[in-house]
Amino acid sequence: MEKEPIIIVQDLLRSNTYDYNTSRNGEWIYPDFPLVTLNNSSYPRVSVTDADEPGKRISVGSTDEMQTVDIDINVWVKTGIIYEKDGEQYEGAKLRDAIARDVAEGLRKNKDWLAGFGLHNYERVSMKAINTEVAEGVLRKQITARFNRIAKN
Repeated sequence: MEKEPIIIVQDLLRSNTYDYNTSRNGEWIYPDFPLVTLNNSSYPRVSVTDADEPGKRISVGSTDEMQTVDIDINVWVKTGIIYEKDGEQYEGAKLRDAIARDVAEGLRKNKDWLAGFGLHNYERVSMKAINTEVAEGVLRKQITARFNRIAKN
């Protein structure tokens, strides 16, 4: 069975995105949204989730399908926690934006690696701050990445 697109993207980000919270031992990029009850040591974090996956037949009589795979990648940070990287301090929106840029660059620079897993034609559809639906003191930025893949029957 082939890997799900969100797991492929999650694996790429885990190996190519700097974790500003150097005190933790463990994962910080997940295929789901964070619980509201998480403590400060759980931040920053990244979630990789399915957004949309429409498909259409490649040609008349074919059972193969060209799929457009949209994946939402959300960066979550908690305000009031300061991290340092290369002598520079990061907190709040500055931290959120730095991680989001790292994520976007990782996807762009690794298009060939992603294509090796069947995710072709990477396109960044959007990257925007989301100020609703988040707990107080949590900042969120969402990147929507689009890929094409062929599903063979």
